[in-house]
Formats: sequence, structure tokens, C-alpha cells
Amino acid sequence: MPESIQQEAQAILDTLASIPFEDCIALTKEFRELPMSAGIYAVKHRTLGILYIGKARTLRDRFRGGHKALLWAFIEELKATDIRIAFYQLDFTQWVRLSSELESLIIQAINPPYNVKIPARD
Repeated sequence: MPESIQQEAQAILDTLASIPFEDCIALTKEFRELPMSAGIYAVKHRTLGILYIGKARTLRDRFRGGHKALLWAFIEELKATDIRIAFYQLDFTQWVRLSSELESLIIQAINPPYNVKIPARD
């Protein structure tokens, strides 16, 4: 169990980054392979690495409603088959209390190109 939220964010980032591309969730038209649970996710490219970090109460619904990372990938003419999703499920307590802080800390740690800059915390 991590001792601080910074350690928890680093553990989640390490998990998301270490999932091999082939083991990440492939994109489909209906996003049916994406879980209906809450968590932190990474949009990964086969060779470019993590493009975007986000949190979602229901991952499948987050993508079904449209997602700017996929739009940007389309604009940059990245192949859909080279983009997959890595997911770290959060339990209810983590989601309610920590999801925004965890997401912010992970974004600040790696600065993914498709995320909007988030000001550093004091």
C-alpha cells in the first residue's frame, strides 16, 4: 500500500507505462472491450508511448461520447491500429477521494502531448 498520494500516482503510472502495447485494449467502433468501471487510463501509441492520461467514472462511456485524444491522433494521421488503451481500475474510495489528484500528478510527471497543461501544485 503506497504511503502517500504521490507514491500511489507513481505506482499507477508505472503500471500504465509497463503494460505492453499488445496487452492494452484495442480500439473498436463500439468500444465494447473497454471496461464499464472507474479508473485512470492512458492512450498509448505503439512507438510514441503515452499520448494522453485521463480518468473516467466509466471508461467505455468516456470514449463512446468522443475523446479529444482520438481526434488529435486522427488529425496527426496516426493509424487507429497503433493506438490502444491501458487502464488502471480504481476502487470506489480511490475514485471519490483521489481520482483528480492522481490524474493531475501523473500528468505532471510525464506531460503527455495530448493533455492540456495543468499548473503545478504548491
